[in-house]
Amino acid sequence: MLETLTHEDFRPRVGETFAVATEDGTTHAFALAQVDTFEGPDDGKREPFSLVFLEASQERLEQQTVTMLHDQMGEFPLFVVPIAGGEDGFRYEAVFT
Repeated sequence: MLETLTHEDFRPRVGETFAVATEDGTTHAFALAQVDTFEGPDDGKREPFSLVFLEASQERLEQQTVTMLHDQMGEFPLFVVPIAGGEDGFRYEAVFT
């Protein structure tokens, strides 16, 4: 499933919440904050893009593969990396090439 997802699948979901199950069995709520495209190889595949999620928590997760759950998109694995933290919580990024 991951290889067929594009930035167009996620753009309408900005602001929506995804349930997240981590490797250690905890659950979290990630709000999709941003979808960005960037240049990559012109190999006829999808345009590379990244997703930035916000979790309003003071507990920072380590980079890991999580299970994302969304009402319309279903369930899929996603490798997320913490990129910033602050008073409003932590930001995590996932990159698709």
